Order: sequence, then C-alpha cells, then structure tokens
Amino acid sequence: MSTNTTHQTALCLIPPENFWEQIQSIRSVHDKAYPRWMPHINLVYPFAPETEFSTLKSRLDSVLNQRQALEIEFDQSSIQYFKQKGQECTFHLRPKRNKDVVELYEAIKNQLTDYIKDTRSFEPHLTLGQATTSRISDVLYEIKAKWKPIKFTIDRVCLISRQNDSNDLFSIKNQVLLVGSTSSESISYEQPVVIKEKPTVNNKIIPSAPLKTTLCIVPPMEFSSRLLHLFEETSFRPQQPFRIVLAEYSTYPNETELRTQIEVVPKFTVNFGARSICFNYSTARLFLKPMDIEPIGKLNLLKNQDFDGSLTLGELDKQELTDVGNRFTEHWSYSTHEFEVDRVHLIDSNGRFQCSFPLKNQCFS
Repeated sequence: MSTNTTHQTALCLIPPENFWEQIQSIRSVHDKAYPRWMPHINLVYPFAPETEFSTLKSRLDSVLNQRQALEIEFDQSSIQYFKQKGQECTFHLRPKRNKDVVELYEAIKNQLTDYIKDTRSFEPHLTLGQATTSRISDVLYEIKAKWKPIKFTIDRVCLISRQNDSNDLFSIKNQVLLVGSTSSESISYEQPVVIKEKPTVNNKIIPSAPLKTTLCIVPPMEFSSRLLHLFEETSFRPQQPFRIVLAEYSTYPNETELRTQIEVVPKFTVNFGARSICFNYSTARLFLKPMDIEPIGKLNLLKNQDFDGSLTLGELDKQELTDVGNRFTEHWSYSTHEFEVDRVHLIDSNGRFQCSFPLKNQCFS
C-alpha cells in the first residue's frame, strides 16, 4: 500500500455543529484557515489520499469501533497558544482532559504506522486563530473574558478531504464510529482484537459460539449530541449509540444477501414530531417514534409485524419523564429533529460494527 500523504486530507475530530457558534465567531475574525476548515482537532495531518479512505476506514473500524465516545470540555483554561516561526503565535483550545484523546491517537498510530511519521508528542488542540507575539496577551485576555465553557460528546473520527472540491474546502468523506463495548470483559485497545476461531462466513472469522447481531440505523453525531444535551443532570442512561433496530439475528447473517436487499432501498429522512418521545414503564426504555414509518418499513427485512421504527435512546427513571418530555417538546423544531438515513449497520452484541450497507442514491432527471 502507498504511504504517500497530502495536505489536502486529514483525520480529525469535529465538534457537534450546535457547539460551533462561539468557536466560529472567534475563527471568523482571527483564523486565516476559517473558510477552508470546519472546527476540528487534527489527529493525523497530512493524511492519506482520498482514494484510500475506504480501505483506511476498514482498518480503523477494527480498533476504533470498540472505543467509547469522547467527552470534550473547553473552559477558560483551555485557551492557550504556542509560538510559530518568526513573530507569529497560534492560539487554540486544548481539551480540559487530554488523556482520552491522546489514547485515541495512540490507537490510531499503532494501526496506521505506515502513515504517521511525526515523532513529536501529540498535543490535541482546536485552532482558533493567529496573532503576533506582541498582541497575543491582549487577544487571549479578550477571548477568555467572553468565553462560556462548553462540553460535548464526540462519537466518531472523521476522514475529511478537499482534493476534489472546486472551492478547495474540506468536507467529511467518511467516518469511523466510536461505539464502545457492552462486554463486561476488559478490552485492551493497544492492538486490534483478533478472533482466533477458524469457522468463517462471507470470508469473515466468526466465533464458535455465535454472537447475536443487530441490523440497525445509527443517527448522525449532531442529532445524537442535541438529544444528549437535553438529558444533562437527569438519570438518563443512554444506549451507545442510539439506534433504530431493523432486525436481530441469532447467527451471523449472509452479508451478500443483506447487501442485495438493502442497496435497492432509496435514502430517506426520518422525522420526529414534538410528541414523538415515548416511555415504556415496564422496561424504563425511552424512545422516539417517527412521524412516518413507511420509509423505514422498507428496511423491515424480516417482516416483523411488531416493527414500529422506534429509535431507542436508553433508560430513564420514570419520575423524571415529565421533565424530560417537556425539555424535548420545548426544544423541538423541524430542523433539529430529523436526519437523513444513507446507510445501515450490522453490530454484534459486543458493540462492534461488523459492516455497513449504503442505501441507494435517488436520481432525478
């Protein structure tokens, strides 16, 4: 495999869009790269050519799907700077707690040793802008005085590129989800998990005691982050990731058959209304019911008569249901409570993503 790298791509972490406003108000004034980049924490830059993204995603899935989502916090102490060449400084945000991001980087570095040649210590940061040495104190004082601390969840690593963009702007081309493991066993993240059993299905090694697998829809980071924000300081225990379960299998399904069934289904949008939030008093399950089940129903491959297309969020103590329901209704809008479905995922009972199936692009003449 080629190990050429380019400054037109990067592997990075991107904050949820509903936390961008404060960051972008600073970057629009101070950051010369503001038009080209979205807010981001670079993990690998320069990175591989865009043509290699699909292969690299598969390599990263094997180690990153097992990792937990990251909690990132930026407060006043996060606003720092480092000196560049000459009289210029770059000021930035450093996560209040670096450890999880550094460990994520080390896992990536161990997997992509052929691409990461930088021997310097990794210092995660989100660039805000540039200033001369003589002005840096004044700039930082002004920013700190206005800064309101933010805390958010990042549940995926993004592969971004500007290689084929006519405006030379970066955009997300692929993503690797940080899902975590539901297994009670301790998992080492330093090396990929290797299953040693010999039986295979579709050229994949399968454990001798088959894991239950789930075919599901996973909403995008921005949608999930907005919901998590509503449940702060409550008893809510989220399922990671949020998901719409389409089918469950007691043995590993035939990927080729699944792909044939799924890839003919067109992309669609899932919409939730102001009163979509529901609760099961017997199980404490908190979930959302879509306004229109018909598009999702096309993915009900097992023709389950009880399928309702609901999005499982997690568990909640019943005494807090009224408060959470009111929060959801108050913050509901058409723009914040819908998302596009362009693929579905097969996840095993340990929370590992086995594969993804893209839906059909809709073409209009």
